Amino acid sequence: MGEKRISLKDFLTRLKSSKKPLEEVDNLVENENLAALIRRKYLEEKLGLSLSATGSSILDFVELEGKISYKPIGAIQVPVTVIGPIRIDGTWIRAEKLIPLASIYPALMRSVELGAKLLEDTRIRIKINRCWLRIFTISTPEKRVDLCNIIENKLLATETYSDLRIICYGRGAGHIINTVMIGDQKPCIRLLNLIESNIFKEILLETQGSLIPIITPYIVFDMNASTDISKNKIEELGIKYSMFMESYNTIEDLKPIDNSLLPVILGVLTSFYLSIGLKPEYALRSEVKQYMVSTRFRRVNINVNPRIILPVYFTYDEMTLMNKEIFNILQINEPKPNYLAELIASLLLVSYIGLLGDIARNASQL
Repeated sequence: MGEKRISLKDFLTRLKSSKKPLEEVDNLVENENLAALIRRKYLEEKLGLSLSATGSSILDFVELEGKISYKPIGAIQVPVTVIGPIRIDGTWIRAEKLIPLASIYPALMRSVELGAKLLEDTRIRIKINRCWLRIFTISTPEKRVDLCNIIENKLLATETYSDLRIICYGRGAGHIINTVMIGDQKPCIRLLNLIESNIFKEILLETQGSLIPIITPYIVFDMNASTDISKNKIEELGIKYSMFMESYNTIEDLKPIDNSLLPVILGVLTSFYLSIGLKPEYALRSEVKQYMVSTRFRRVNINVNPRIILPVYFTYDEMTLMNKEIFNILQINEPKPNYLAELIASLLLVSYIGLLGDIARNASQL
């Protein structure tokens, strides 16, 4: 930490008043083991938790070629995707929101980090446009399960859920696989309430259940994530504004031939899902439906419309110690699908912005 020595306690106190504390650790602490210890101590004090899985005895590091923009705190790799202010669950969160990812792939981390720097204190607007609940059952010749009939009878008998949209597939004779989609218009409150209700539990009990566990049951969120970035901010980071827009136009032109965004989007989704203990199959079924960049005066408006797939149920108690600690870092008391979907949408927006910025910065240096 330079010629002047400072105690760990004093250094942690200094970090509390810093606008970018984790970046300051990067700049001032050369020893990676010590830097990881400081990050862990800082997060423990700031978030009021104990990161037992990241004790000093297991401070492991992986060496890769190229720039690695993650901040390890021991066994957990934390690329500091500092998102905020962000509107989550209808509330503006102004504090830093750290998003741990399981991957330390350099190109992926570089996009995430650059996107966070381009955003900095810019507000991220998250909106759930609509959501769908998908339930699957597989019948046997001896016991046919009419999943659609079961759901219709349950929901139509209630005043609260009677007008939810129900779409059935494989309902006729001879179909062994039944698929039912239950739809709710924004902001999906009733559908989320249905998932937590006894009615939904009764529906699951009355069905035989699917033999394909990776696809049933799950919830689909069609979302919008948007923000505005100052043109000055883009140029402050050594990126020509004209090249930033050209990067967007180039990716749009290439999309019918080669979707260059796909590896980054899948990488970010898979890394986040793995970090919180979800099967990556859900990430592979998610996608970004549309992305758009436009300009207005001295600001760049960026929109991403992702479709996020999440399991209906996953319990905190069943998570590994590492997954639990990542939830602690995320400051999530219980893993509700809508809250996670909003976090994921914001993360995709950050990585998309970073990808455009990374392409533009490299092009500007040619």
